[in-house]
Amino acid sequence: MPFREDNVVVIDTGSSTTRAIVGLAESMTPPQHRVRTQIGRIKNADDPSQPPQYLFDEELEAAIQRKEPGLEVIRPIIAGRVVDWEAIEIFWYGDG
Repeated sequence: MPFREDNVVVIDTGSSTTRAIVGLAESMTPPQHRVRTQIGRIKNADDPSQPPQYLFDEELEAAIQRKEPGLEVIRPIIAGRVVDWEAIEIFWYGDG
């Protein structure tokens, strides 16, 4: 099967933003998708045995705007180093 550029997705996870580009683009090409590299976590105060709820991108921004009680905003990468592996795994793969 021949190589096709549209089969490649480049994901660049940085300290403040994560960028995604479909195909092999030049380094100066703007990313097609950009999100903040952060995760929101809300723990269930009524039942701590329940797993926390995780928020990402637009859901997280909305929760920040409405000052959601118990919201913890986690930046899993600081200065280019992963400081919270659990949070970065949820960021990359989801919580399911």
